[in-house]
Amino acid sequence: MHNLTLRVLATLCLLLSLIQWGQAADVYLLKGNDKIRLNVFGEPDMSREVQLTVTGEASLPLIGSVKLGGLSLLDAEAKITELYKGDYLISPQVSVNLMNAADEQVMVMGAVLKPGPVTIPANTSLDLVSAINTVGGLAPHAYPERIEVVSGDKSQFYDFEKVTLAGTNPVVLKHGDIVNVATNPYVNKHVTILGEVEMAGQLIFPRTGELDIETAIGMAKGLTEEADPERITLKRAGKIYSGALSTQARAKVMPGDIITVPKSRFVDKYITMLGEVAKPGQVEFPIDGRLDLLTAVSLAGGFDRLANKKKVTVSRQTAGGTQVVEFDVTDMEEGKIKLHYLMPGDSVNVPVRRF
Repeated sequence: MHNLTLRVLATLCLLLSLIQWGQAADVYLLKGNDKIRLNVFGEPDMSREVQLTVTGEASLPLIGSVKLGGLSLLDAEAKITELYKGDYLISPQVSVNLMNAADEQVMVMGAVLKPGPVTIPANTSLDLVSAINTVGGLAPHAYPERIEVVSGDKSQFYDFEKVTLAGTNPVVLKHGDIVNVATNPYVNKHVTILGEVEMAGQLIFPRTGELDIETAIGMAKGLTEEADPERITLKRAGKIYSGALSTQARAKVMPGDIITVPKSRFVDKYITMLGEVAKPGQVEFPIDGRLDLLTAVSLAGGFDRLANKKKVTVSRQTAGGTQVVEFDVTDMEEGKIKLHYLMPGDSVNVPVRRF
């Protein structure tokens, strides 16, 4: 008999637990855009229908905005009763009834084609990619690497390309979540390139935000023949930075920067070849500014047969007067002495060989 009583009590406890669990599972929690009926006993002016905002707040008589989203009807009644008690009503009797349950929705905002609410289909779920596709997809000015999902008081950022990869777990959204697609900070930004490039002017800044000097010059169709890549400058926020393209080609360029490619200092510069060469006269200086004595002789057609290669002189005007240096070009050709580099304005004289 004692054992039977214990079994009966255990069965009753189990049934009671199952009933309570079933009731808890069926409890409706208020959410944004639900419509409720507020009844305040004995206060007909305070009784009314109220629609919750998308964030789950209700505007109530006397007490103003009250957060009811996420509460059961009983919890909502208790909260409103407590707010009215004392300052407004002596012994308030409040009831809250659900008039219309709103569809579960998320809000997609920002740089999408058709921003607005997206309904979560009944008996299923809605992920981030599907929500964005529902509003037409990302706008051209979107910043897909920075998509914010606000859920309650929490916020998290996602990269659209990464969440669309095969095998990636979907980002499941909940009712009331807000998706905010940021605007690309590089949209409608420019960089200016001036001077010795084929197409000087404004360049549209890449949406990726990545741009270096070499790429910018390529976008401007390259350097002209008279450009001096060694003296390219970059102006940013009033400051001017200089450096050789050979070492600064990958220097990062920012929106608003001004790149200037100057003309070579050696444009329209010459040396003079005199004496026993095939074509005496002016020799144009190379744009890169590098001209050695042997190359200069070659540009002048080479030595005549009577040239004295051991007594070639180079004259240069300096602050202290004319400087004359003699070279044995035969030794230079054989590598016995170093090449001698000329400067614009130098005069090279090749004397006649004496027998």
